[in-house]
Amino acid sequence: MRAWSRILFLVLVVLAAGCTGSEPDSETTSVEEVRVGVLAPLSGADKAVGTDSMRGAQLAARLLSGDEGQVSLAGIGADGLARLGRPKVTVVPGDTTGDAPKGVSEAARLVVNERVAGLVGAYHTEVTDAAAARLEREGVPFVSGDASADFLTENGRAWFFRTAPTDRVLAESAFSALEVVAGDEPVRSVGILSATDRRSKFAALQTKSLAAEAGYEVAAEATFGVTQQDLTAPVNKIRAGQPDAVFVVTSSGEPTQRALGTFTRLGYNPPGLLVLGAGYFETPALQAAGGDSQGLLASAGWSREVAARNPAAKPVIELYEEEFGQPMSEVAAGSFTAVLTLVKAMNDAGSIEAERVRTALLNLDIPGRDTIMPWNGVRFDATHQNIGATAVVEQVDSDALRVVFPGELAQDPAKWPLASARAPDQ
Repeated sequence: MRAWSRILFLVLVVLAAGCTGSEPDSETTSVEEVRVGVLAPLSGADKAVGTDSMRGAQLAARLLSGDEGQVSLAGIGADGLARLGRPKVTVVPGDTTGDAPKGVSEAARLVVNERVAGLVGAYHTEVTDAAAARLEREGVPFVSGDASADFLTENGRAWFFRTAPTDRVLAESAFSALEVVAGDEPVRSVGILSATDRRSKFAALQTKSLAAEAGYEVAAEATFGVTQQDLTAPVNKIRAGQPDAVFVVTSSGEPTQRALGTFTRLGYNPPGLLVLGAGYFETPALQAAGGDSQGLLASAGWSREVAARNPAAKPVIELYEEEFGQPMSEVAAGSFTAVLTLVKAMNDAGSIEAERVRTALLNLDIPGRDTIMPWNGVRFDATHQNIGATAVVEQVDSDALRVVFPGELAQDPAKWPLASARAPDQ
């Protein structure tokens, strides 16, 4: 048996042992193929993100299809998608280019021309929102594993579901980690430096709101354009407020790197430096930031370090890295989980008929140990937000990320002040 097949078999055995779900209806439908649309920026500035999203979705589809004759993976049993007649799962790409109108047209194309039974994606907040509105009219299930803006699940849509944690959950974890990591050092004020794109704006608003709730003074706020090259002025504005900790909020890799590089160039090292937003976790971001990122804290819905300790997740990570030759990213893990969730609901329903799949999604209850995420599981509330989604906070140490919060997942203490961890790289 090939190494790939052995890993696949182990993944399926481990997950099949524990996965549970809602009791399916007795009526089932046999289909030859389950088609899932994937909305992602497959070209343009965020092509790297789209590539990761597609790879995560493709890996999930291969496992669910029982590649190379092995047992299929539906997250529910050793016999795969048995209630659907063990069909092949195919992911069909839709390139949004990061543009909302293009995302809407691609969503419509996938439904009408490609006959997908459901969709996942679409990374960017504005694209996800616009596509969700179109799919609401079509009556097609849409599961997002990578868009964190809280409002996406607050507008009463019937067909939109989100597996990933919200901006509020990510920010809450960051503030909690700040309190723990700082220890006896007083942290009374924060600064917020954020990009001006919609996703970053919402995350920054959540950060400011939570700072007030936690009793922190917001000593300085500044914004910068996504394509703005010189960030001297906004960073100096933050510096003038003399905050004890600074939150950098972005949603794409290049602005994140420019912001961190500006801190280094200006020799500005606040005691605490934290990053919120998806931008930092794009595949090349950590390596590209280099010494500029040393010591900082980052809140995320995925941790490779934690996942590698999970018997269910470890072989999935190994398989991904064997297939694609690079570490599994948060975007890839989110896309993998979204496809797994959607297809599991189809199998629970014993049908790819939209209303039955929607009902099955509402009744899902996947334990955390049976996902590749550091969550409590997948269970949707009345707003269709996954209430099992949680966040971890990691610290950059050399070229790796290590978990420092929550404490039960941390293996080493964090370095504080964070500036001391960055000092050797100035």
